[in-house]
Parts: sequence; C-alpha cells; structure tokens
Amino acid sequence: MTMRRILPLLLILVAAREVPAQTPEQLLRQANQLYQQGKFPEAREAYGAILSSGYESPELLYNLGNACYKSGSVPAAILNYERARRLLPGDEDLRHNLQIASMVITDRIEPTPRLFVWDYWDGIKNWFSLSGLTLMVYLLYALVAVMASAFFLARTYALRKIAILAGSGSLVLFLFFLVVLIARLGDVTRTDEAVVMSQIVTVKNSPDAKSSDAFVLHGGVKVQLIDRVGGWSKVRIADGKVGWLEATAVEVI
Repeated sequence: MTMRRILPLLLILVAAREVPAQTPEQLLRQANQLYQQGKFPEAREAYGAILSSGYESPELLYNLGNACYKSGSVPAAILNYERARRLLPGDEDLRHNLQIASMVITDRIEPTPRLFVWDYWDGIKNWFSLSGLTLMVYLLYALVAVMASAFFLARTYALRKIAILAGSGSLVLFLFFLVVLIARLGDVTRTDEAVVMSQIVTVKNSPDAKSSDAFVLHGGVKVQLIDRVGGWSKVRIADGKVGWLEATAVEVI
C-alpha cells in the first residue's frame, strides 16, 4: 500500500477518535425526536439499540413500548410495558398504555380470583420505588443504630426510655420496609413470567409436537413459566390452564 493511500486512512482514524461518543441520554433524545416525527419503526430501532448497548431505564422501556405499539407490534409493546412496570409499578401513564395494548390482543382471559390480602400487598409494594425503598431501609437502619448508641450513652432513665421507644419503633419499621424491599427485588428479578410473541401458538398437553392440543394462544398474552423440557416450556395462564408450548414462542419479561 502506497503512502498516498495510507495518509487518507490515517486522517479518517484520527477524525473518528476526535468525535466524542454519544451518551445514552443524547441517543435517547435522538430516538425521541424520531418518535415525535412519526418515524415509529426508526424510533423502535433506535430505542432497541440503546437497550442493547446495556443502558436500561423505565423511561426507555416505556418509550420502546410506545414505538412498538405505534409500529403495529402489540406483543413487543406489551413485553416492554411489562418490563417497565417492574421498575416503575406506580406510573399511571404506563399502566394506562398497558391496558390499552392488552385490549387489542385477541385473547380475553379472566384471571382466577385470589384473596384480597394479596391485592393489598401488591399495592404496598408498588407504592414505593426500588430506590426509595433502599434509601428508607438505610435510613431506618442508621436510626436504629443511633437509638441503640443513645441508650447505652444515656445517663438518665428518661433518656433511656425515649431511646428504647424510638429504637423499637424504628426497628419495626426497618424490618417492615426490609421485607417490602426484598419482595420488590424479587418482583424485579423474577424470570418466571413471559409474553407470547408468536402471532398464534397451539399449546400442547405434553412437550411433544405430536401431543394433543390443549388450547390456543395469540400474541401478547402474559404467561407464567413453570417448567422447561428441551425446547418446550410449560406455562400457566391467568385462568389457571396449563400446557406446553415451544420456548421460542415466548420471551421472558
């Protein structure tokens, strides 16, 4: 290779190194601009590229869900809305869009009744963000430690009594929020929920293509993964029905 050919290549490499890499926030703004311009497939690809780079946030997943919905891919929209809801369970806009997307899918599955206590428990967990719960636990832990120190350092009975009462209350709150935090972490990291991504899939009674049909599901249905054998996943839907489908037909939330 001659020097005449080498010099242009060197100039290109030097110029490429001088161009600063775009931050995820800058890329997100560009993707948002594509969405606002009505270029929904392009926006979907842009959001997906940011997600593939390792950056994740509830806002990114929410916007990706919107772009998928506007592009006509309802199962992908529901998948990303569900992923965003795990990180931001109390967001009203997110819940509203998820409900709209769920109304578009073919299947109407009535969930089995459950005790009202679990609804209250879910409400408590979803009331707090993960970061808020973490901060609350740290603050209460510090308060318990301070009250314990105050008890041992107090020189009067009255101060010790105040330290015991304040410390006991702080300890109860600390344990409560610790349990809620652990439960929220379990919700965020669980891998037993998925969304049907295939347009239509026949659920079998056993993990075999020749097995008898159990029922049919369409894209966008949320299922619970309860077992896996080879390339088959055993799923349970909201009304309690159980069956086997090919693992490639679903994507884990």
